[in-house]
Amino acid sequence: MRINEKKVALFIERFRGQGGIVELVQSWDEALDLIERKARTVAGPVAVATCDRKRLDGIRKRLDGISRLVGPHASPTDIAGCSLGITFPAAGIAETGSILEICYDDSDRLVSTLPSNHIAYLESFNILEGLLEVAPLVRQASRQNNFSATIISGPSRTADIELRQVVGVHGPQAVTVLLKV
Repeated sequence: MRINEKKVALFIERFRGQGGIVELVQSWDEALDLIERKARTVAGPVAVATCDRKRLDGIRKRLDGISRLVGPHASPTDIAGCSLGITFPAAGIAETGSILEICYDDSDRLVSTLPSNHIAYLESFNILEGLLEVAPLVRQASRQNNFSATIISGPSRTADIELRQVVGVHGPQAVTVLLKV
């Protein structure tokens, strides 16, 4: 599948502009190297959202002896005790520099919001031009039972009444997209 380099470049620029981190990877194995390195750095349990067997097995193998793996389908309490959450967004949105997470399980949604560090693995051909292109994905998800759609644009941040911005108050302090190009 051919990727649109302008879309990818815009996504990277805008995501980084909001305090997010983008690491370019050539393969899933390279992404696993970065996940392993981050897991060693944060030194705590790692939560993982629902994903295919190959990805889950790869994460389990890499983190064996390094960190306890929590999930998929873990309890909120277990996820809250994790230092790192790993998710697999449905899409990236170039226009806003955001990732779209579609979850069919509450625990999957919590993996991107409770741990202080969030890593999202995204393949560049899943980067959409703008928000309007998200609608068909959400419409398709709505055909399933319960689901949630979350748009994430970098680390959690809020501002007080004096407009001083604070990062990581209600969610991850760091959000990294491992972008397969």
